[in-house]
Amino acid sequence: MSHCYIEFVPKDEKSLRRTSELFAMLKVAKDADEALDDSRFVDYFTETERAYFWSPSTEEQREWNNEWFSTPIEIRHSPKMLTPQWHLESMLDAFSNGDYQLIAIQDKNGKYQLAFNPHGYPYGGTGCMVAFLECFGHSIVGIEDGTGYEKYTPQTKFWKSKQKNRWQFWR
Repeated sequence: MSHCYIEFVPKDEKSLRRTSELFAMLKVAKDADEALDDSRFVDYFTETERAYFWSPSTEEQREWNNEWFSTPIEIRHSPKMLTPQWHLESMLDAFSNGDYQLIAIQDKNGKYQLAFNPHGYPYGGTGCMVAFLECFGHSIVGIEDGTGYEKYTPQTKFWKSKQKNRWQFWR
């Protein structure tokens, strides 16, 4: 049986092993229809892996909310609108609520696939899976999301706060 998948090249063997271990934990919880409780999974990520995710201060969150709600809807829901990086908790929530079955991380001739089986369309998208793999340092090659394989183009521009951190007072 053919599945949908995110194709990637692993950063290294250690990162691939950690990714596979956490994926197996997420799969067990999702298969049992358990909530992917943040406290259960967040501690598994290293400081470097957690740094991939957006963790805004109260002021940064306020600034983002102001920008989001002041932007016209036709722009807000288009590729023109820059968005922040994923929150770790949002990624876990998206896995929990996605309408798909997680299958496995599979070796396919030196490239790997995070395989999943959508139950229907729309199923929630692949964004959380991409964020999951990227936080471990893996390079995404392409995505087969049920509509055909496409080469992956990484998002390189994210919304950034205009606030300066206290330690950046000289800038």
